[in-house]
Amino acid sequence: MARSRRYEFSKQTKREALQRSGKLCEAVGSVYGLPPGQRCNAPLDSGVEFDHYPAPATDKGSDTLENCVATCKTCHRFKTSTFDVPVQAKTKRVNDRHNGIRKAPTMRSAGFAKAPKQRSATRPLKKRVGYFPEISQ
Repeated sequence: MARSRRYEFSKQTKREALQRSGKLCEAVGSVYGLPPGQRCNAPLDSGVEFDHYPAPATDKGSDTLENCVATCKTCHRFKTSTFDVPVQAKTKRVNDRHNGIRKAPTMRSAGFAKAPKQRSATRPLKKRVGYFPEISQ
């Protein structure tokens, strides 16, 4: 299956987003794991990541400054793991179902047939005393 094209930000767009942010994290709201309407404002000295929001990176025209959010690593990781990945997985499942692609059937087996109980022991077992004569002496 061919992968969707990602529309990456240009260096100029990243520079403008970083300047707009004042080198503080621009993540806002519950999508980034914050209370609704609250901005993170963490300093971006330890690293900045540029996130596509609200339009995903696979949408044409998502590589604009208006869609570029300069975020700290913590906020970007939270959004990626709790929002982006699940949405992409659901999109793939819905698309596959629409195209008639189904999960491969698995072989089901009842397992091995149950063996009948053994009835070959016709005489009682005798406890052997002195089986190893050299040890018991």
